[in-house]
Formats: sequence, C-alpha cells, structure tokens
Amino acid sequence: MADGGDPYGGWRGWERAAMTKGAVACGNPDAAQAGVDILEAGGNAIDAVVATAFAMGVVEPLDSGLGAGGFMTLHHVASGTTTTLDFMGTAPAAARYELYQAVEPMGDYAIKVKGRANEIGHRSVAVPGAAAGLCRALEDYGTLPRGTVMAPAIRLGREGFTVARKAALRLARTEATLDTTPATAAMLKKPDGSLYVAGDRMTMGDYADSLERVAQDGPRVLYEGELAEAIAAEMTAGDGFVTLEDLASYRAVRRKPASGSYRGMRIATMGPPSTGGLVAAGLAALERATVPDDPAGRAEALARAMLTMFETRRTGLGDPGFVSMPVGAESSETTSLCAIDVAGNAACITFSNNNHSGVVVPGAGILLNNQMRLFHAWEGSANSVTGGKRPASSMMPSLVFDGGRVALAIGASGATRIVTALLQILYHHLGRGLPLEQAVREPRVHAEEDILMSDGDARPIAEPLAGCLGLTYREVPGRDPMMAVCQSIAVAADRTTTAVGDPRARAQGRVV
Repeated sequence: MADGGDPYGGWRGWERAAMTKGAVACGNPDAAQAGVDILEAGGNAIDAVVATAFAMGVVEPLDSGLGAGGFMTLHHVASGTTTTLDFMGTAPAAARYELYQAVEPMGDYAIKVKGRANEIGHRSVAVPGAAAGLCRALEDYGTLPRGTVMAPAIRLGREGFTVARKAALRLARTEATLDTTPATAAMLKKPDGSLYVAGDRMTMGDYADSLERVAQDGPRVLYEGELAEAIAAEMTAGDGFVTLEDLASYRAVRRKPASGSYRGMRIATMGPPSTGGLVAAGLAALERATVPDDPAGRAEALARAMLTMFETRRTGLGDPGFVSMPVGAESSETTSLCAIDVAGNAACITFSNNNHSGVVVPGAGILLNNQMRLFHAWEGSANSVTGGKRPASSMMPSLVFDGGRVALAIGASGATRIVTALLQILYHHLGRGLPLEQAVREPRVHAEEDILMSDGDARPIAEPLAGCLGLTYREVPGRDPMMAVCQSIAVAADRTTTAVGDPRARAQGRVV
C-alpha cells in the first residue's frame, strides 16, 4: 500500500513447518482445526479435506454444505491415482421457466425469467451433490470411518461456533434472501430477527442432526431416505422442480483431470464442466512470453493472458455428457480448501451453493443451492436447461506435481476471479519465486471481456493499463473477497510445508 500499511489488518493465517502428519488450508479457523483433528487421529489427506469440507458447511452455511455441489481433485499414493470428482448440482427433469423480453436502460433487449425463479426460491434449486461427492471420496480413498471424519462438523453444529468475518459479511450481503422461508429466517437470523455479526456465537442443531444421519446411514439417506423425503416435500410445498426421482438418480462422477505444465511442473485440475484447463493454458502463454520484471509490465502480461483465457472460454465448455456451453451467472460465494499428508496424498475441494436459494429444508437445516442460475433459461442455446445436466463452472481445485510428488495444492472461491487469481498466484510463486504466503498477499487484477478490475492499491498501475487495452476500469476497494479467496499448501522436497489461508477472508493454514 502507498502508506506502507498492511491491507489485511495484521492477519497472518499461514504456517511454515516441517510436516510430520499433514497440512490443511481453508477459509475458517474452526474448520481448519477439524482437519487437523483428523490428521492427528491418523487420517490421511482425503479424510482431512472431507472433514474440513463438512465443517465449512457449518461455519459458512451460506456458501456450502449438504445443499451444495462442486469439484474435487485428489492424488492417492497407494493406488497411484490422480483423479477428479464432479459433484456439481444437476438440473431437475421437470425444470422449465416462464420467460419474458425486457428492454434494458441502454435500449438493449434481454430475455429474463419471470419472478427471477432461476435465481431465488424453490425453482432455483439444482439436485445437490455434496453428500455424494464427499462421501465417495472418503469411501474410495480415505482411511477412517465416516462417523469419525464427520464428528468435528457435527460437534460444531451442536455446540456452536464463533461467527467469522467472512460469514458475517455474507449474511449482511444476502440479508434480503434470509426471509425467503420461515425455516431460513429461523436458522440464519437471531430470534429477534437481527443478523449474526462477527464474534457472535451460532448453533446449527437441525443441520447437525442431518450430518449425523449421513454419518450413520451414508449419503443415500439424502437421495433416497429420510432427508430425500424432506427435501422433496419442501420442493412440492414451494412449487420447486426437484423430485424424489431426481434425488435418487444423482451420482458423483469421476473424471480424468485436465493437465498442463509450467516451469517443469505438471498441473492436474478439473476438466469440463470446469474451466480449470484455462489456467494451465494461461501459464503456458506466460512461459512462452518475455514478461518484464517490473510491476506495470507484469500486470500487462497477466492481463493479456487473462483476456486470452476468457476468449478461449467463450468457445464453449460444459458437461461432457451433453453439449459444450458457456457459463451462466456465477456467484463469487464459494468454499475452497485443501489438505496434504506426510505420505504424499493430497486433495483440493471447491464447492458452492452458488449464491444460495434462500430455501432451508424445515427440520433438516439444509440450505439449498441456486445452481440453476448457472444455466441459460431459454431453450435452444448450448446452455439451455436439460434434466440431469451439470452446469459449467469456474471452480478449479488443482494440484501441482514436481516429478511424482505433489508440491502444491491450490483452489479458490470467487466466480470468474478464481481463474485469474490462480493464474497470478501460481505465476508469482512458481514463476517469480515468491514465497507462497507473499504470492497470495500480492494485489490482484482481473481482466475479462471489456472490464479490468483491481484491488484499490493496484489502481496506479491498473487504471492506465485498462486505458491502454481499451477496457473499462473498476476499482475494488480494499482487499475484498470478491477478488477471489485462495487456499493453498506448498511442500518442499525436504517436507518443509507452507499452508496459507487467504487473509482476504481471514482464512487459516495449519501444519502438523
């Protein structure tokens, strides 16, 4: 910053140590502790990352949880497996929207959905995949019982937790949707109707009961059992699309990772319907180019790489089971986390409620996603709604390999800023040799379509660059989480490990 101050208010959120058991990085200290507890109980990285993910669904309930969907990239040493799991939400078979044509203020015509039904409420809900995906990873690659792994999240829900800064910010920013249903207001607001703020204590008793049902009976309870019946009943009551048949047919899908290389290291990330391969392409372009060794020159090289990535994205990425498609309206509100263990197992998860539907399942405490917003609502487009289809997404949990070992795990939340934030952090860390914690703390720019955004303290460089590139400039004051929140872990050859929680979200990295 120009005045020499710390834009993160002194938040550290990272650790560097010789790893003896493993490391975790996520958006909340309580959830990080859940992962640490599992590592100390003898679990591997997959056990730890799943425990952390379930805990994040408690402490950041608007962003993730049993009602969400997402992706996971993992490496399992014993089986020699590097793979990805797709547990994005799917479109219900009956999903259809009533459309109308509107005239925008500038005179442009736009097709919209009546009542914003694809954005908020029961008809915005896609079939949630988190329970299926997290439990499948645990079953295939974990070492501890499901009940043990989920116990920290259940305890946090029952005994309570301290509301963190990011969770409080999310509640404030989405306040208008918290009264969508009585169950939503009852769970996410105080008894007097006011909002929880940072530092308050909050419990999630009904949600803890639902987690315990999954822990005891397995994920199918959410797709064919008691929880499925509760979800379907709420959908019927609210004229939603999701049915018992949609829930029963849901499966997490294992996919081949997208790959690339940078500075001699191999990158494994999510392939379609994720846009993960774009980061590898952007890094390859930077490696081919001569990047000036000054802040303005670096910013221009990065911005040009970003614009190239998004031009590639427009050619169409989507669910390989259907057709190529562009991405719909993504929310920046997502949860990303990663874990690595001393044996070399590693996993990174990014999952999301999108912006959430505002619908909580009564008695179950499950806040449902609004991932139907990711589709185009009109028929005939490549991204039109089709039953069983998964939307494209910018979420891209990634692993970077040095030879045969995982040297870095990284993922982020932040809609399309995920792509550009990962590009910048990997460039700063692997390309420039900055320590990981410094690479995460660097100011960020984001160039997409006709806009260039930047953190406020990057304005002196970013605003002239926008003019040079013919883009409209937009400043994002401070170090706002909307410029992406990245969680990452780097492991050196001697096992010295750096786990970094992004200070934008007051996140936490832990090494044990």
